[in-house]
Amino acid sequence: MELLILVATLFASFNVILLVGLIYLYARIVAKTRAGYSIGLLVFAVLLLLHNAVTVFGYAFMGGFFGDQLYPILVGITVCEFGGLVALLKVTV
Repeated sequence: MELLILVATLFASFNVILLVGLIYLYARIVAKTRAGYSIGLLVFAVLLLLHNAVTVFGYAFMGGFFGDQLYPILVGITVCEFGGLVALLKVTV
């Protein structure tokens, strides 16, 4: 497995971990407040978690089918998403 697809898989896995934490936090907020905004964030986080779970699967098991030119783009996407999730977690906590 190429190093870059391994890095993309790791960051997608980190995204899954962050999203599980965000879902937990949002679920607690929804249980306390029933605020529509928090419900929207919870739905968003769940859908993004599903997306990242499929992404981890795709990178881990089908990474060899991607062209080598695509690897840097996949890493860039997952690293940017990781940065966005870290920022979202920071403003949530």
